[in-house]
Amino acid sequence: MACFGLQFVIQNLAMLLWGGGLKGYSYLAVPVNIGGAVFGTNRLITLFYALGISLLFYLFLTKTRTGKAIRAASQNATAAIVGVNIDFVLSLCFALGAMLAGIAGCLVSMMYSIHTAMGLEYTVIALIVIVLGGLGSITGSLIGGFILGIIGSIMSYVEPGLTLVAYYLLFTLLLLIKPTGLMGR
Repeated sequence: MACFGLQFVIQNLAMLLWGGGLKGYSYLAVPVNIGGAVFGTNRLITLFYALGISLLFYLFLTKTRTGKAIRAASQNATAAIVGVNIDFVLSLCFALGAMLAGIAGCLVSMMYSIHTAMGLEYTVIALIVIVLGGLGSITGSLIGGFILGIIGSIMSYVEPGLTLVAYYLLFTLLLLIKPTGLMGR
């Protein structure tokens, strides 16, 4: 909850520094026809980057000693007993999270206008993805993200203003049916 408060402090500082207006640019907005469906080049690049980064991050967490240490520390804070340096793992996780948030911001800015108050929407979506997939499940979070992406795409054709409402309804329905998430234990 403290992070939500910190988000509002940072958001208001950004508004003071850069103003509250929309900022954007056009980058590779050239349409590409794939099997009769038309996509923007920037959206395809974003998809490939997101898939590549997800695969690399998954391999990092499952195949390296550092990834195993991160998973051990997330499962049990007493992982220090078996030699996991908890302070290093927490620092590394913070750095990786900041790096991934920066990459995500760059990818999002290729498709949408950016403004100082846009962070809350993406934070709520990230929380829904994590709970939808199941807390602690990397694969579940990836599947949850794709499910929300598909729902968002469908809602952009039906009624774009109700996309977040559809996310909340799915979230509520999931909590009623399976509170542990799709791949949670």
